[in-house]
Amino acid sequence: MKIQIQHIPAEGMDVAYRKPFDVFPVLKELADEGQYAFPAPVEAQMRLVLERDLITVEGFVQTTVQQACSRCLELFDQPIRQRFTLRYSREIPVDVTPGDGEEVALTAEQIGLVYFKGEHIDLRDTMQEQVVLALPFKPLCRDDCKGLCARCGADFNRGPCGCGAEVIENPFAVLRDRSWPKS
Repeated sequence: MKIQIQHIPAEGMDVAYRKPFDVFPVLKELADEGQYAFPAPVEAQMRLVLERDLITVEGFVQTTVQQACSRCLELFDQPIRQRFTLRYSREIPVDVTPGDGEEVALTAEQIGLVYFKGEHIDLRDTMQEQVVLALPFKPLCRDDCKGLCARCGADFNRGPCGCGAEVIENPFAVLRDRSWPKS
């Protein structure tokens, strides 16, 4: 997944990859820890364009991730597709001078650049990073998932549980039942 800079023509070039998840160290670690499974390969299509001292990489990465629903804990497969645009540079500006003459130091991440050394770009890290960014924070097997009973653990998606709902005394229930004088 390494691209030699001198092989990028002036009009740009298209690249496509299809790799198993275990060639990506972070994805392999997530799978080994049991957090996720990746039943489909990681695929990417990208366009690389050389613009002066920058290389713009634009495209998408997609795969399928198997994970547990955060409400009912059932395993389900979810397709992931993440679009991205990144700019690579060999040289990163150390500081930028704003209009008032005061200098401010910025990092590469703050100005949206990815730093690289040498004569090639390794797109493996880019693909891996985009998959991780696309992983849902709170995965749901479906939008209307009802979750589990907090008392007996029954899955409400399959029907009501047999433990019976406990009525919790609400101190404000008195206000609901009180007849208020009309003004």
